[in-house]
Amino acid sequence: MLEDTPTDAELIEHELRKAGIAFISRRVEMRDAFVHALEDFKPDVILSDYHLPDFDGMTALTIVRHTHPEMPVIMVTGTLSDVEAVELIDAGARDYVLKDRLARLAPAVERVISAELGIRARKSAEKALRESEAKFRALVESTSDWIWEIDEHGIYTYASPQIYEILGYTVEEIIGKAPFDLMPPEEAQRVRGIFEAILKEGRAFRFLENENRHKDGRIVFMETSATPIFEGQGVFKGYRGIDRDITERKEAEKERRTSAEKLEHTLLQTIEAVAATVDARDPYTAGHQRRVAALASAIAHEMGLPEDKIRGLYLAASIHDLGKVHLPAEILSKPGTLSPIEYELVKTHPQIGYDIIKDVQFPWPIAQMVLQHHERLDGSGYPQGLKAEQILPEARILAVADVVEAMSSHRPYRPGLGLESALDEIARQRGVLYAPDAVDNCLALFREKNYAFPTNAKHEFFMKPTT
Repeated sequence: MLEDTPTDAELIEHELRKAGIAFISRRVEMRDAFVHALEDFKPDVILSDYHLPDFDGMTALTIVRHTHPEMPVIMVTGTLSDVEAVELIDAGARDYVLKDRLARLAPAVERVISAELGIRARKSAEKALRESEAKFRALVESTSDWIWEIDEHGIYTYASPQIYEILGYTVEEIIGKAPFDLMPPEEAQRVRGIFEAILKEGRAFRFLENENRHKDGRIVFMETSATPIFEGQGVFKGYRGIDRDITERKEAEKERRTSAEKLEHTLLQTIEAVAATVDARDPYTAGHQRRVAALASAIAHEMGLPEDKIRGLYLAASIHDLGKVHLPAEILSKPGTLSPIEYELVKTHPQIGYDIIKDVQFPWPIAQMVLQHHERLDGSGYPQGLKAEQILPEARILAVADVVEAMSSHRPYRPGLGLESALDEIARQRGVLYAPDAVDNCLALFREKNYAFPTNAKHEFFMKPTT
């Protein structure tokens, strides 16, 4: 806690404890003590006043961003202008709370901690996956391979001693057998068909995977590579080859697939939690992201986009207003017209959302979709003023879905305008503000296929059109 007023610090601590948050705090007020506490105390969250005797909150924020960028900062101050609030958010503050509205502090702290835990969980999972892959590589590189030769009839004439380590047979037990004698019947039949085709051409082959039965009965997966042996005048005499035990690799691949599935499940749960957080932050638009995601994916299905792209679009749409978590609740729920400064602050939410997730390694350009969902074909959108093909195709779809849902739903500053008004709007601005293909397919969904927005409260990822 960077706070020079002990009574204010006590009020802040009381508010957090009242909300059931267990914590250990350290209060400092001078610059040197603050820098020392960052290294010595290593806080999970920093609560900083804006006006301090030795320096100010912006300077403190700059120090944190340069020395400990992983530490989230929430500004807790008595007064703060709109311009100062925007500057703080742009500088990296996760949120700000006025001291006369401390009821907002506990939710802000919980939200920041939840986000940090999600990031740490993802990094931990990625580290575990990298370690698993490194272990697999070490196992493969240290495996002793089995060298062998077979004659023109497919009978082993030579086997290196490693056969005992791999399949449990001695060299003497292998000589005189055929490779198919070591395989389960169905596998022997499959591999024989492949080998006979290769044999007719007398060509080399590589990495032929096959199942072999160990002497003790268990299955050992092998990877076989071989080159033909020719004697004088090109007479075929058999094959010389190498077998590698890939049982560990097969098991590792299965574990990696399982780990990837678990990681993806965690990712989806995290996105759902983020979407729910935005809904909770802005109760007047609760469910907006979910309905936009459903409509956007339905439009994409109508347009024939690949399923993988639709999945990425759905996830991006589910958190497209993520940046609103940094906007004051008073602005989000304001019943009247926003002032120019308030409107400019609201317009920062695509950039803020992008900054929050830009370093997350999604398999889709989700951060860019979040950044571009208010861009328009004629360049009149924000925050970058992109035009036409400069805007991602998915972001163009998201823009149409966002407008239709927003116009047809109630807002604190106006009642819902109705679905037909929303559809008339995108039809009127087709090719000017909104992508024609997205508009056409959106209109067809509602007017020809009786599309309806979902009414369930929970996100269902990768939804198909609902009629």
